[in-house]
Amino acid sequence: MAHAVLPAAPLSPSYSTTSSRWDFGAQVGYSMEYGFDQHEVSHIQMLIAQPQLGLIVTNFQTSAVRRFEIIDEGILGGTVHPHTAYLAGDALIFRLEGKEFGRWVPFFDAGAGAQHTPLAQHVIEVDGSIQFTPQGGFGVEYFVAPQRALVFEWRTVHMSNAGLVPPNMGFNSSMITVGFRWFRKPR
Repeated sequence: MAHAVLPAAPLSPSYSTTSSRWDFGAQVGYSMEYGFDQHEVSHIQMLIAQPQLGLIVTNFQTSAVRRFEIIDEGILGGTVHPHTAYLAGDALIFRLEGKEFGRWVPFFDAGAGAQHTPLAQHVIEVDGSIQFTPQGGFGVEYFVAPQRALVFEWRTVHMSNAGLVPPNMGFNSSMITVGFRWFRKPR
């Protein structure tokens, strides 16, 4: 007696799967100082653009963390309050991506960067023209097509000169960004 073989159900597409090691992105954001200390008084607000180049270090098969990535992120922008001052620099970001939920992929970021800005001429929170920015946050990617995603993220960012120029008070800010990432298609 022969058994009937039913055709397999089609697999749902994995929008974020890629065999490439590289991805590219860009995001824009708004950052606002929040005052946990009495010296955070200027209410600094910034608009930024961040071009990105990501290297996918590894993909995990059986973990809640699906992917580990290192992202080189440019920082271009400026303050819009209380005075206008440009920002230019770079940050190295480590990203852990979670499992896919349909087209949604959650992630966690942590990293640090350095930037040049004349902001110290206008506010009391920072001194010197070189500022360091340790940061961390979380977000989600929404895949609009295979290997193409909208990115929504929140980060907390600390800015100070790491003691290069006293008194080095520094400040903390919340940053909201929206962007787009595209994974390089394999050959």
